[in-house]
Amino acid sequence: MSSASASPVVPTDGEIYLVVGGEGFLGRAIVNALLERREKTGSSDEIRILDLRRNHEGDDVLFFQGDICNSTNVEAALNFEGRTATVVFHTASPVMKAPEALHTRVNVEGTKVVLECCRKVGVDKFVYTSSASVVYSGKGLEYVDESIGYASPFADYYSETKAIAEKLVLEYNDKYGMRTAALRPSGIFGPGDNQATPGALLAQRRNFPVLVQVGNNTALFDFTYVGNLAEAHLLCADKLYDENVSGQAFFITNDQPIPMWSFFRLLWAQVGDTRGPKLIIPTFVASLILVFLKFLATIHLIKHDVPFVFGMTFTPRYFNITKAKKYLGYKPRIPYSEGVPIAVNACLERWAKEEEANARKQN
Repeated sequence: MSSASASPVVPTDGEIYLVVGGEGFLGRAIVNALLERREKTGSSDEIRILDLRRNHEGDDVLFFQGDICNSTNVEAALNFEGRTATVVFHTASPVMKAPEALHTRVNVEGTKVVLECCRKVGVDKFVYTSSASVVYSGKGLEYVDESIGYASPFADYYSETKAIAEKLVLEYNDKYGMRTAALRPSGIFGPGDNQATPGALLAQRRNFPVLVQVGNNTALFDFTYVGNLAEAHLLCADKLYDENVSGQAFFITNDQPIPMWSFFRLLWAQVGDTRGPKLIIPTFVASLILVFLKFLATIHLIKHDVPFVFGMTFTPRYFNITKAKKYLGYKPRIPYSEGVPIAVNACLERWAKEEEANARKQN
């Protein structure tokens, strides 16, 4: 099924943006950034969304309901009323803990369909949301840049399928008149976050994770505020005809490496929990536990994301974003000190609305 809904849109002489997965966490942030820029500049840019369902109403955007694995759905969003999208942001992806079959379907097969549809209708620019985990095998990464190769082996299946999709996207660059690039964010958080922020807050509610720390909290990790990442997508699209941008992958972070547990405590402090750990599991012991967890995952006794997440709590993983700064003009605008309160408040407000809605249903 594919349908378009919005306020009447006048044919545009500006860019026509399609945000694939535009109702998701990152996709919505990109849509908001486009709306904000259009309002500030008075441009005639047209904004379209392709997603499985609509979560936000009232925006002056065109919404297309559809599946990215369905070429008819994708082409309907790309080429509406004879006006072809000029820029595509492909942000659609399952959460890391989703089943392997879903990662294959969306990240690999879906990306193939979207790319082929873009080729067919003549899209100019294509920006893919990849992941910093495409270079992560579970071993430490300290201030690495884009010269590092893909992981071998990959730390989990999500990362492997993101790498396959990234390669596909970059192979399309300079073919069929299309310019492509890929952005590799690390640890996205912010309003609309369904993983990092709510995961940490739920852990705090359970009390135990706050009191037990895995590792010595010396390994640095990179997080990325979603608004900064959205701006990076716009910058990348603006510069895709630059030979230093097209066909390239870029790490995107807040440029604020921080120990994982220190970041969690920033989140917990927003709900008044400033306790320190009562028990610290030394890093060498945590490494032994990780080996056992990986074994359990290989025989499917635990989910594949468990050892991945556990390992990241004490393994360094931070990146050199000089390339993005130099060629995209990227500069993280929202630091942790501003982004963390926004993320936590948004999560708490969402939970309050959900609890209120559930209470009404029960009554």
